Amino acid sequence: MPRKAPGKGSSRPRDGGGQRGSGRRGSAGIVRRGIGRPAAGPRAVGREALINRTCELLMQLPPNRITRAEVARRMGVDPSLIRYYFRDRSMLLLAAVEKLTDQFARIREAEQRRADPGPEGALCARVSALLKFEITYPFFHRLLLDELMHLNAPAASRFLQQLSANAIAGYGSILESGHKQGLFRRTDSALLFLAVIGMCEFFVNGMPIVRLALGKAFDERDLSARYRDFICDLLLHGLKGRAASPAAT
Repeated sequence: MPRKAPGKGSSRPRDGGGQRGSGRRGSAGIVRRGIGRPAAGPRAVGREALINRTCELLMQLPPNRITRAEVARRMGVDPSLIRYYFRDRSMLLLAAVEKLTDQFARIREAEQRRADPGPEGALCARVSALLKFEITYPFFHRLLLDELMHLNAPAASRFLQQLSANAIAGYGSILESGHKQGLFRRTDSALLFLAVIGMCEFFVNGMPIVRLALGKAFDERDLSARYRDFICDLLLHGLKGRAASPAAT
């Protein structure tokens, strides 16, 4: 018996899925979504929401505990959603680092607006911004060292190189301005960059040692403000121009 010609609109969708995100009705009458972009809707979780939640987790957890499954669990979604947007966990972490870097830039700009004019104020603004950032995101630099530095991904390498180069250039500009005004002596901007990170990061992650050293309960916010002033005073007096002496020459 000859086959009946297919009617209008009965042709099979190309690639077996039709338009991306379209549904197909199974034998049980259940509509199943095709492969592609997750369905939109008021409760849909997108790329930005996943990045934001990962950043929030970095306020509480070390990077090795931030897995696809953990992020998905906190968001109430399937882990495959993360794979759809980011391919793998490392790309999600890289996206989080990029967002946090932008957030640090905003903190630094706010501190600079409040700072005294001139190189001394600019240097203290950078210290204050980094200390505030480290207090909020204590695992940021661990994320860079433990995760992104070991990625075999050109995008991650370029980002980290640019991040470091921008920071060192920022310190270099402040130091050069201070030197021209006779405020600072010649100093290695890369080493200053590393020293400030170390002083800020250990204050946060070494808080158990701080508590042991102080031997009493204390207000962490007040101590943070005092520590910020201490670092600035230490750096500014350590960078002051020194008069030449017979021993120095």
